[in-house]
Amino acid sequence: MESGRAQGRSASDAGHVPDGLDVLSIAPLSQPATIEWVLPASKSHAIRWLLMGALNGASMTLHGVDGLGQDAESMRRVLEQMGLRVSSSDDAWVLDPPEALRHPSSVLDVGNSGTALRLVAAAASHTGHSVTLDGDASLRRRGLGDLSTLLLQQGVQVRAEDPHDRLPVDLHGPWSEDAPAPSLRRDRSSQPASALLLSSSLQSNGLDVQFEGEPRSSRHLALSAKIAEACGWPGRLDHDGMHLPCWDVAAPTEVNLPGDASMAAFAMLWVRSTGGSVHLKRWPSVDEALGCELLLDLASDLGLEWSASGHLRAMEATGEPVDVDLCDANDLLPPLAALLALGPGGRLHGAPHAVHKESNRIQGIIEVLASFGLKAAPAEDGVVVPGGQRPSSPNRPVDAREDHRLMMTATCLGAAVGAGVIGSRLHRVADPRFLERLSKAGLSTQANMLPP
Repeated sequence: MESGRAQGRSASDAGHVPDGLDVLSIAPLSQPATIEWVLPASKSHAIRWLLMGALNGASMTLHGVDGLGQDAESMRRVLEQMGLRVSSSDDAWVLDPPEALRHPSSVLDVGNSGTALRLVAAAASHTGHSVTLDGDASLRRRGLGDLSTLLLQQGVQVRAEDPHDRLPVDLHGPWSEDAPAPSLRRDRSSQPASALLLSSSLQSNGLDVQFEGEPRSSRHLALSAKIAEACGWPGRLDHDGMHLPCWDVAAPTEVNLPGDASMAAFAMLWVRSTGGSVHLKRWPSVDEALGCELLLDLASDLGLEWSASGHLRAMEATGEPVDVDLCDANDLLPPLAALLALGPGGRLHGAPHAVHKESNRIQGIIEVLASFGLKAAPAEDGVVVPGGQRPSSPNRPVDAREDHRLMMTATCLGAAVGAGVIGSRLHRVADPRFLERLSKAGLSTQANMLPP
């Protein structure tokens, strides 16, 4: 991969096919081989470091980029459109920043990445350039969300075809000098707060931001602060808000990306669903796991043995229903719901913000499980799942709702009983080698285009 790839993307490139049904046909697998499961690099870390690299005053190198999915690639591409120069060397990207973010000559298409959308929108709003932001069909339904309201309050022109400020959206900054101190809701997402923090070096004045609502995904916002502090940020983040002073980014010259802990949930589901075993590689430290370290603690309750060396195999579940708070790890909801159904059952809660992801994941996972004859019910902020269930083969293609985590959950379940899953390439958003890895265990899959 070399620099200068700032090209437009089609819906097909992103794995979202507008005409017909792109269905992954999965043959049931009775005796899976043991495989090595190397976690992809964390896209949460990569996307944030890419922005810091674009705002930095010197070259920096991101190590460990091998296996990054389309979300990180989308962030790289749009920042290249704004002047960042990226060159590849082995398992690293060398980032050479522009003197200032430049006016892009075309639409900034961030694909499926809500994080990239909001980080780029916040940065672009400070430049004084008019930019157009767009994404795939899934992201178009989500849009800028609460960040749009805040930018309007700060004097940024925000124009969208949709009255709810969904995509595509035109932004034209900069911020007004006499705008009121902003407030930001924290009960739906931490991404707007991360966007303001990580782009704060572009501010012309210091800023105090007040938080409202019960915080969600606090570990991701803490990651943004940690990365900013490593780049010289002198501000403050606490439960009530942020102090964002003026500052200059001075990033480290070398950065190592950890593995994406959230993807380990699919290794666990694969083992539990098929009875296979895996050697899990690149499991991050607790500090870098972004709330997903709870997987390690839950393993035995879910009927999995997880050795110190990373070997995962199935065993008898405890039989006691489990209660899991996903306040800081709502991305785990789809695979954990499936693991509860196959294992002890229980309740997943603390994740009302899961309805604002690539899909309404609470309703989405209930429907995916139902396709396999597995029962689950919605709760106020999550799902309740009976345990001890066994999947059956769906009688029609499973709708993954253009959501990679629903698709990957359905694929792991389908490996046990056979299935068709709509969206054969959705996994590429976060783990491009997902199907390749499963093929080494013996799984046979084929992508087919069916009439709508």
